[in-house]
Amino acid sequence: MELRQILYTHEKFTEGDQYWSADSEDYAAASQLISILRDGWILALPRVSARQVWNSGSRPRTVYDFTLMRGSQLMIMPVLSNPFIERYIIQNDIRVIYDSMPDRIVIPE
Repeated sequence: MELRQILYTHEKFTEGDQYWSADSEDYAAASQLISILRDGWILALPRVSARQVWNSGSRPRTVYDFTLMRGSQLMIMPVLSNPFIERYIIQNDIRVIYDSMPDRIVIPE
């Protein structure tokens, strides 16, 4: 699926750019991934790694680590799983490599 089709699907949700920085947030949202793709970043590898984090120790969430590049810049963007991200991975035939050891990181609520 082309980026413009993805953006059109979520046009209202992503009207404005969503800033993300590893210095201020541990995980990005789908809207932040869309913003960075719109800004010229591309997927550096046709794969993402997946790991689980635990909300208050009892509810696991999947985090996908996207390796992105723009020119000579490289960035790893950890994105929380949601239906848009799952669909993006499937439609773009991105290979998912699951972490063999589950992370026991607890996200405070």
